[in-house]
Amino acid sequence: MDREKHAEALDGLNGVKHKIAIYWRLYVDWLAGLGWGRLALISLLALILSGVLALSGAVVFLILMSFLVKACVAPKPSRPAALTGRTEEEMKQDRGAYHG
Repeated sequence: MDREKHAEALDGLNGVKHKIAIYWRLYVDWLAGLGWGRLALISLLALILSGVLALSGAVVFLILMSFLVKACVAPKPSRPAALTGRTEEEMKQDRGAYHG
């Protein structure tokens, strides 16, 4: 391989790396908004489908990783003030009371 082909290959890898980071962030955001019950239901349906398609090992790994990411990495979604029945001022005062 010459230098030009090496440069093309490295550009391709940089593009893939960038897309993987974008899709990882989207996946974590989706998991953060998903409830535990829905995650369990989706996991059960994925196990059933994987049994039909004979892909159980890979799917079990993905399910376990999803639960691990949801428990440890995914940020907890914040509740908007409209759902809590409190104003933004009250929420800011509460945050100030805890931090200082």
